[in-house]
Amino acid sequence: MIGNLIEVPRFPISPTPSVNGRLPEHSKSHIQHQEAKSPHNQGNATNTKRNKPHRPRDGTKEITTMSDSEGDYSNEDKEIGEIATAPSLYLRPTFFRQTRKKGKILKSVSERYLRDDLGFGSYFVDENTKNLRVKEAAMGKPRVIADVNHLVTLLKPCKPNAVVICDTNVILHNLDILEQSQSAMPNLVFPQTSLLECRKNRMVAYDRAVEMLKEVGKDQGRCCIFFPDMHHSQTAHVRKEETSSINDENDARIRNVAALFAEHLRGTNIRVVLLTDDAASRKIADGELYEARTVRSWVKELEDHNPSISLTDLVAQYGATRDESNDAGKEYFPAHVGQADLSIGIKTGRYHRGVLRSKDTESGWVTIRQGGERIAVTIQGSTDRNRAVDGDVVAIVLHPLDKWMSSAVKEPTAEIKTVAGIANDTAEPTQSDISNVPDTISVENVAESMRPTGKVVGILKRNFSNVSGSIFHKAKLESFDSLEFSEREKIAVKHEREHADGSVTCVFFPVDKKVPPILIRTTQRERFLQQRIIVSMDSWPSNSPYPLGHYVQLLGPVGSKDVETEVVLQLHRIAHEPFSAAVLACLPPSDYKIECAPERADLRNLPVLSIDPPGCKDIDDALHCVTLPNGNFQVGVHIADVTHYVKAGSAIDLEAATRSTSTYLVNKRLDMLPALLTTDLCSLKGNVDRYAFTVLWEVTPEAEIVGVDFKKSIIHSIAALTYQEAQTFIDQPDNEKEDDPRVSAVKGLASLARLFRKKRLDAGALTLASPEVKFVLDSESLNPTDVQAYALLEANALVEEFMLLANVTVSKKILRHFPTLSVLRRHPAPNRSMFEGLISKAKCRGFEIDIEDSKRLADSLDAATIESEPFFNKLLRILSTRCMSPAQYFCSGEYRPMDWHHYGLAAPVYTHFTSPIRRYADVCVHRLLAAAINVAPLPLHLSSKSYLHDLCANMNRRHRSAQLAGRASVQLHTLIFFASNNATEEDAYVLDVETAEQSDPSFTVIVPRYGIEGRIILPIEGEDPKLVRIPNEHKIVYDDKTSIQVFDKIRVRIHVQTDFDHQRQLVIKLIDPVIDAPLSPKRKMDSSPFGNSLPKKQRKT
Repeated sequence: MIGNLIEVPRFPISPTPSVNGRLPEHSKSHIQHQEAKSPHNQGNATNTKRNKPHRPRDGTKEITTMSDSEGDYSNEDKEIGEIATAPSLYLRPTFFRQTRKKGKILKSVSERYLRDDLGFGSYFVDENTKNLRVKEAAMGKPRVIADVNHLVTLLKPCKPNAVVICDTNVILHNLDILEQSQSAMPNLVFPQTSLLECRKNRMVAYDRAVEMLKEVGKDQGRCCIFFPDMHHSQTAHVRKEETSSINDENDARIRNVAALFAEHLRGTNIRVVLLTDDAASRKIADGELYEARTVRSWVKELEDHNPSISLTDLVAQYGATRDESNDAGKEYFPAHVGQADLSIGIKTGRYHRGVLRSKDTESGWVTIRQGGERIAVTIQGSTDRNRAVDGDVVAIVLHPLDKWMSSAVKEPTAEIKTVAGIANDTAEPTQSDISNVPDTISVENVAESMRPTGKVVGILKRNFSNVSGSIFHKAKLESFDSLEFSEREKIAVKHEREHADGSVTCVFFPVDKKVPPILIRTTQRERFLQQRIIVSMDSWPSNSPYPLGHYVQLLGPVGSKDVETEVVLQLHRIAHEPFSAAVLACLPPSDYKIECAPERADLRNLPVLSIDPPGCKDIDDALHCVTLPNGNFQVGVHIADVTHYVKAGSAIDLEAATRSTSTYLVNKRLDMLPALLTTDLCSLKGNVDRYAFTVLWEVTPEAEIVGVDFKKSIIHSIAALTYQEAQTFIDQPDNEKEDDPRVSAVKGLASLARLFRKKRLDAGALTLASPEVKFVLDSESLNPTDVQAYALLEANALVEEFMLLANVTVSKKILRHFPTLSVLRRHPAPNRSMFEGLISKAKCRGFEIDIEDSKRLADSLDAATIESEPFFNKLLRILSTRCMSPAQYFCSGEYRPMDWHHYGLAAPVYTHFTSPIRRYADVCVHRLLAAAINVAPLPLHLSSKSYLHDLCANMNRRHRSAQLAGRASVQLHTLIFFASNNATEEDAYVLDVETAEQSDPSFTVIVPRYGIEGRIILPIEGEDPKLVRIPNEHKIVYDDKTSIQVFDKIRVRIHVQTDFDHQRQLVIKLIDPVIDAPLSPKRKMDSSPFGNSLPKKQRKT
């Protein structure tokens, strides 16, 4: 018969004891249901489908096994009846609650069949678990601990000799201690109740706890036991006075587990310790056979017995904070609404549920649903945020209409930095851009749209995670008498304090600007100074201005390349850990043979080739061009058939959807898919057969498309060319006779690409620019030895042109078949306000920038050239790119067709099809195209607009994060390059001049040679009478001799300096023209060791 083991979704182990791997014949299904009844009509709770295991509503799979009597159901009803009448094997906890609206009493009944053969839980044993591809993943099989003798033989010797029962909060908040205390605390028991509550609140912690239970190959010195307390006849029953709430019942069951172990281990030298920071639970346990200890007190005892270990810094801080400052007892934030009231409020529409997203610690937005519509609600200020952090699932209440914001109010811009950095490519995307959700709505009797605002009233699910940063290192103020306290130092001075046990509460400042400072308690403060460390947030009580956390890991010195690279990856949440065993299990064997299947077109006879940068391993695309008998060309774009290996819904597909994109750093590549696919089976390498998804066109010599076809194919690339090699073929004279098929293919593609490009530009496509550079790295250290500008060849444009053509062609095809489910990419037209600054600046040089449409913008950019200043036109194109928001993925069913337009490409519809190895959006488009041509059914999840909305939002966020991580890596290597060289002088161009009255005389420059940008503050008083500001000309003049105007070419010096927090920064100083002005006391700080690296608010005035 069916024996339903336990309701622990995503926990692939059997907590139920077995005999030789089989369930006892009297094992029964666990049946759980809820009913709503009035106390006056409490009918019997029954289950009409006894032979069918309960499947949770959330769609997770129930784990079941079969007993010896499988298929024999004749005595089932009788057996179930016997169990139902046996008090030791049947439990029916009941809870009553009153509805908020009508005051009805709802009765909640949860039925569970209990077992008396569960012993002391189950553990994993290593039983033939070898995995040739995943040697490190030694996952065992569960075995029951039948009796106390078996238990004693399993427990590992330690000092103190104890078995530790972990409650929910210990698993939620103190996993770092459990993971790093193997020698001192090897014997752990995880009750089912604790794991279920952990799964409900923090999936990451749950997964880590499950890994501890399952990893038997790595940690032979540890004994981790899973105990099914919810189904154990000796632990599931709790006293009536302990069931006033679900939390109380859970705590009581965990205490029952401790009592069971203590009773049976009495008389041995093994202590039983219930690890809990719940004071009420410890009080109830007082006088029991087991010990109830706080985490901190138990860690102290472990350290006393094991002087070589250090665990105190890993103890999590949650609950109330003891503020010994002058603000002791002060409540900084309003209390959160209780979980029960939040649940009722969300159901009744009083509150709204959503995920908080933010760019800093002050503001944010929450996307809520009103019927079928989504709207982004702005959360402004720390009080309205009420301790919510980015990624928290929150409940909000909308403000009254008079507190809403006008749509004319712009989002706050980032503070201008005085240190140099990598130049931006585009404008910063808005919340609406990233999430594909409007942030304004029309209001009756109000002329303009309004931006709704609200406040957080409760946290439904925390997103506390590990963050990297540094402990603040105080400057010696006597050395810098001209400096005020910095904001960081003010916080550190106020909140740092020593404790009686020798530990210190100090302030940790994360690198991530979305995370506020964190108060951690440590005994190693001096060791952490000038180091990067990882800290985990634990809690944020209302009487603390900042969240509480604990130390997790030391990364290394500030400024170290490897350390800072690790910080970059963590800052932008770039997945860089090895792929899991479940993901690797989805891969084909390494000796997989690629053979032509009947459903594939065999195109191995065509001269297919790829053109990529030197050293490219993940080759997504290849091309071919042959002349047809009628004089036309057959052109093919062949894209790696990733979906042949990545099946929808598999573990590898879910991982790829989560990562969404590969990330390219200066010194490494972090792949979306495992290497076997990325650089081997999917990569269209030369001289090997590969599966592809092909788009074929018949094209006239005038580049008119006659026909198009789509095929799943098998190809054989005849060459993997670099751009330079392809350019050599293009440059060969046409009159030379050439028998090399590579040359004829490349030259044919180039001639068509020129015609396609002309048509695209004539239609209004923009030719934009970015200040991108590349590094020459040392072969051993991988440190940069030179910085070079990218050289774009016609071969680059050739590949780009056919990739664009393929993407446009595929977008039209999938839209015809799936008009509301297509994954597309849109680039909204910029509004005039975004271009106002550039229009005004161009007018200074006598040029008009017309932005009525992309064609007029392209024409006006083409006309804006100065013969004596060849860089001027590129500079305009760089600035034009920054006036536009980046393109975004979206589901076609969420926007009107007029909003599908891609402004930069002048394309009515556009998608991404050509890079499925490194972009998950392309994987989705491949599946849509396969369904459109009837070679594969559309996966069910791609039929849901709601799923596609969330998928596109995640792809937008991940794509943006990968871009930022790439830029941060370039910034880091630029800093390393200049730190290892003396100060460098170079040409620069003025991008912007500050002309506002009373402002610091300053301007922003870009250094094209290195692709860096920074702000230069002049050594002039803002009130100096010799200073003349001319705003309409974007110009400042000093002493009628020296002027600085937008687009001027100047000379600057670039060097690295160390700031007051011992962090290196890149600084740009003006060399020519020379500003001959006396250095005022107010400007003395510019000649200090910190230069002008301090923000304005930190300067003494």
